[in-house]
Amino acid sequence: MISNPHRLQIFRSLLLIPVICFSNVSAQTPSTFPSITLLSESDIRDSAIAFVSTSTTPGLTGATLSVDNDERTSEQLRSSLGFSAEFTIKKHIFNGYWGLAIVGGTLDDQISIIADNGQPVDLVLTRKVIGLRGSLGLSFPVTQNFKMLPYLSLGASDLQTQSSFQGLTVPGSPSTTANLDTSAYMASATGSLDAIYSRWFGDNRMELAAEYDLIYTDAVSDDNPILNTSAWNQAAQVKGRYSGGTNLITSGRPWRWQVYANHTNFISFDKRSLGYTSLFEVGAGLEWHMNIKPLDWFGWQTLGISLGVITSNDVEGYNFGLTAR
Repeated sequence: MISNPHRLQIFRSLLLIPVICFSNVSAQTPSTFPSITLLSESDIRDSAIAFVSTSTTPGLTGATLSVDNDERTSEQLRSSLGFSAEFTIKKHIFNGYWGLAIVGGTLDDQISIIADNGQPVDLVLTRKVIGLRGSLGLSFPVTQNFKMLPYLSLGASDLQTQSSFQGLTVPGSPSTTANLDTSAYMASATGSLDAIYSRWFGDNRMELAAEYDLIYTDAVSDDNPILNTSAWNQAAQVKGRYSGGTNLITSGRPWRWQVYANHTNFISFDKRSLGYTSLFEVGAGLEWHMNIKPLDWFGWQTLGISLGVITSNDVEGYNFGLTAR
């Protein structure tokens, strides 16, 4: 940890980027991060909010994501444990919708940048977030096969960050490594609109869905004033799924196979924040169709397992886990 109080304050005020006056840039590179002084306070805020949003936004499934190029190596993991369902509102044509989830994520990130004296510097970053999200909305049938689902999600999460510069020459210090731990509390409100189409073809079923999310995030940090901020962001998801019956039966309930494809676009994020702005996933799985209605209130249709492969520009990953609907 940096011992000099003035240098410590610099690190806290900029989270990771000490704006130290070296000579003019003596090394040029086409890198996304060509110079340490070109990393702004806005970049720092955007990176933190993007990480939290890609870990906690409704509609996102668990995933392990990897970015590996000449200037950046990172591993991001997101996961959730939750449930969502529709419930009957008597004497109304529409149903209610609710959801509750514990969400979390981790990020191990190493970025190679150039200091203003021309020397290479590695920015090593570890972030962890855990939070709780609740959703409430309505489900409106438009036709027999098509419905609209507007809902609001409120979330609260805790963000912990461990970071260091390796190879940075700091005036007045013999060390070439500077470390810093910070934390922030994040509150979010997400307005979502889903358009869902489903149709049966004999025993097979096709499901298509499009989702738009408008996300407001408010951050408060006691030890990092840069993160005392708020931001609006947008995300969009398009999903397709096709399923059919199998001969497997458990407790008198059938198992069904499924194949799916999803595309997610984080519309307002900058690529510098996490190394990617969109994801494409294809996968397959099995689902056990329980079709129960606990407390005669909401329907719990399926419990299953799925495996997916994720790819896009500069990012690869996979998704393996349980599903519940």
